[in-house]
Amino acid sequence: MNRYKIKWASALIGLALMGVGFSTSHASGLSLYEATYTTKVMGIKVTLNRSLTRDEDRFHLSQAGKTFLLKLNEDSHFSLNGNQIVGEEFVYQLGGVSNRRREVLFDQQKGTIRSLKKEEWTEHPWSPDVLDRLSQQEQMRLKLLGSETPPERISLSIIDGPRIKLKHFDLVETGTLDTSVGTLNTVHYTLRHDDPSERSSDAWLATDHDFLMVRTEHVEDGSKTVIEIQSATVEGSPVKGT
Repeated sequence: MNRYKIKWASALIGLALMGVGFSTSHASGLSLYEATYTTKVMGIKVTLNRSLTRDEDRFHLSQAGKTFLLKLNEDSHFSLNGNQIVGEEFVYQLGGVSNRRREVLFDQQKGTIRSLKKEEWTEHPWSPDVLDRLSQQEQMRLKLLGSETPPERISLSIIDGPRIKLKHFDLVETGTLDTSVGTLNTVHYTLRHDDPSERSSDAWLATDHDFLMVRTEHVEDGSKTVIEIQSATVEGSPVKGT
């Protein structure tokens, strides 16, 4: 089976965003949401469910999806220090015809970040700005919620296995996007890759709905994965366009 096909759910890259009129109603925190997306894996339609919940000062970001061949679960637990996400734990589990597990354990008291990839643990010095690859999406929302205009570039430090990499998300444009829930005002960012001719990653977030992700596109090895929103609520209110 093609390596890229097995990695389908990771295309929810957490890049983020596109916009016409920024709202700062939640500039000091994150709004909670539930959302359903669809994509295709080897021509088969797949439903992905995502949610951001909160228990006192602790947030839980979760996403899951499955086909008869694969099952994905990703969970990130974190807290907030002002407008900065402080990681606690991240777990990625892919099961079925391919089995993979990744973990990140943030231990501020010990001053370490431990990361599991390909069955090998690595240890890194703790830093308050290091994010896992799922929580990075909420950090982008925080940066946008606190901005009067979309930044030309958003840079985030992401840990994945033995590497901590500074990733740059560049603003493409602001505008409208037709979706299953109507036409939405969005902000569009692209992840800067070393070789854009071989790989590209783009995402759109709804500016009128606290920058909820509504679409991602990822191209790699000639294959394109598109993930599109089907329904969502933000703080209990339905996401609807015009």
